Amino acid sequence: MKFLIPLLIGGLFNSIFSGLFLLSYYRLVSRASKATGMITGFDRSDFFQLRKLFVPLVRFKTRDNTWIEGQPDHSIFHELNSFVRQGEVRVYYQEDKPEKFVIESGLEVFVNWLIIILTLGGIVWLFGQ
Repeated sequence: MKFLIPLLIGGLFNSIFSGLFLLSYYRLVSRASKATGMITGFDRSDFFQLRKLFVPLVRFKTRDNTWIEGQPDHSIFHELNSFVRQGEVRVYYQEDKPEKFVIESGLEVFVNWLIIILTLGGIVWLFGQ
């Protein structure tokens, strides 16, 4: 039983990061402008420095014909997506700040929800005994 406590603490930290990512993701998807982007390459993440996490560099054109290239907002589970160089992706970006964008990534969203649900279930189970 005691070995579950460190797992739940780790799950709690992951759940916080997952929740912050999902909040940002859904906020952008629901209110943002859409574009089709192209993956131009991969670069090490600016977000997570503890391990090598490579994130696609995406190039897309905004409504006012401005080209943007950069890393999308992402979670630590971003590598589960199987993006390929020169692949097309759907981009959601803020009209007033197009450097803030996410790419459509169903598997990444699913895994973040799964982490939150499993952590909350573990907490309920632990304290319900």
